[in-house]
Amino acid sequence: MNKFERAQELIKKLNVDGWLTISDEGSDVHSHFLLGVNAPSLNYIYIAANGDHRVLAVQMEAPMIERSLKNKGIKAKVDSFSSLKDLESKLTTFINKPRIALNFGENQFNEKSTYFADHLTVGNYFSIKHLAPNTEFISSAPIIYGLRSVKNQEELKDLRNVCKATLEILETLPDIVKKGMSENEVKAEIEYKYMKLGKPSFPAIVGTGAHSADPHHNTSNKKIDEGVLLIDTGLQIDQMCSDITWTVWVGKKPSDEFINAYSALYESKEIANEYFIDDSPANLPSLKCRAYLEEKGYDHEKLFFHGLGHSLGFEAHDIGPRVSWKVSKESKLRENMVYTNEPGLYWKGKWGVRLEDDIIIGKDKCEKVTYNHEDPIII
Repeated sequence: MNKFERAQELIKKLNVDGWLTISDEGSDVHSHFLLGVNAPSLNYIYIAANGDHRVLAVQMEAPMIERSLKNKGIKAKVDSFSSLKDLESKLTTFINKPRIALNFGENQFNEKSTYFADHLTVGNYFSIKHLAPNTEFISSAPIIYGLRSVKNQEELKDLRNVCKATLEILETLPDIVKKGMSENEVKAEIEYKYMKLGKPSFPAIVGTGAHSADPHHNTSNKKIDEGVLLIDTGLQIDQMCSDITWTVWVGKKPSDEFINAYSALYESKEIANEYFIDDSPANLPSLKCRAYLEEKGYDHEKLFFHGLGHSLGFEAHDIGPRVSWKVSKESKLRENMVYTNEPGLYWKGKWGVRLEDDIIIGKDKCEKVTYNHEDPIII
């Protein structure tokens, strides 16, 4: 079942006539997600409950979109527009329906936030309201969640492939990293290899020394010196992303403090993996991980100040429940969701360690599709 067919089933369950995605200058990631190509100019994708799917795009992108959909076995009428007047005329032929889902979010300040659907610009919203004044527009969040939170077998196959490729590149770090290089130079070397296969799924975080204690450090021109080097990076191939963090030691002999922290995190991550299973409360892996770190003498509230993981898929931060010790136990993980497992310990102004793996939620056991070395790599 292709994405349009899957979406059509979800549209029927939501009791709406269709789902309209509007993207301008790449404003909505679902244009690429649904079409399979980057079409940066203004385009409209309408997936209809009755199967009368439509795509409206500029003339220079419509043929590319039509070929992509045909290659994926998706039946949709692809049309182009040559002016705003032409666009209005063609849009009104299929959007004047009783109920249509649009990509806007709701409930931003609670655990059931639909931020992931919030892509529609205000101008496009008012424009479409003007063209269809009698249409009821509702949030498409249930459709998007249904499409992207649990992965199908094709997506899981693509995930395994991109993770394997990423690991092969990371294994070359001892050949890439040299003392005296800048963080940006290391980032460029890694991402150059990615561009031969796909593209970076996000800008790599390369942090040396004290920079490794900032989880979202902006990679800089700081020179790599002896000590901790944290690299958080990912690759995207075939619409699936990897997201892996390795922390290595540059120099002859790691400190005992670093070795102990690394080992504690590695073990805590393996313990957390036991609870990345179907129907598990989304707070449980984190609670188990933090309990182990506390047992090892680490103040997890002070030193581990972010969530344990996030959903992974079409985007590096994809759609699904937050995995954190602070979320409600009512929030549940489901089989074939994909997550990162990334505990960290950070000493501000000194250094930090984070170990991140990508996993598939299983019925009784998770599948690890990436790994960290049990003993840290020494470069």
